[in-house]
Amino acid sequence: MKKKKNDNLKENPMMVNQKKVKNIKVDNSEDTNEIKTFIIIVVVIAVVIGIIYGLTEIFKKDEVPTDDVVAGSVDYDKTAVGMILNRPYDKYYVMVYNSEDDKAVLYSTILTKYTQNSEDKDYVKIYFCDLNNKLNSSYYNKNNDDKSNPKAKTVEDFDFGSLTLLKIEKGKITKYIEDLDSIKEILK
Repeated sequence: MKKKKNDNLKENPMMVNQKKVKNIKVDNSEDTNEIKTFIIIVVVIAVVIGIIYGLTEIFKKDEVPTDDVVAGSVDYDKTAVGMILNRPYDKYYVMVYNSEDDKAVLYSTILTKYTQNSEDKDYVKIYFCDLNNKLNSSYYNKNNDDKSNPKAKTVEDFDFGSLTLLKIEKGKITKYIEDLDSIKEILK
């Protein structure tokens, strides 16, 4: 008489357990292999990153020596166009000019002489504003075609030529001078 497969299983339960154990071992070894592969990948990536970091440190060229570090300073005499009308004094001048202008050295000299005479009784604080600065360049009439706006009342209205002296009193423009000789006379 022939035995059926089901009968064989019923007769020998050990064989069923051995098959289950083999299946578990196969699954276990696949999981172990995946974990080993993952660990190897992580280690290789860490080594590659370490090598790249080490090479960048070796070939770094723009290193700043700590001995050459200089503390920054703030120039309280400079101002941006947007700040012209709200300086902390009731009365002050703002000389607006382009530092790239051919006469910029002359303008700077006028400012220096005026500030050196600051001990005079009639001294009024003066700021200067460089139209060559990117923050101020949109207010500069580069064509110099005399289309400045001497009637400006707000920052949005400003349009400067290559040289302008403003007198500000209590946040309002009281004088708008573009003539070099007149500016020299005021800032004696």
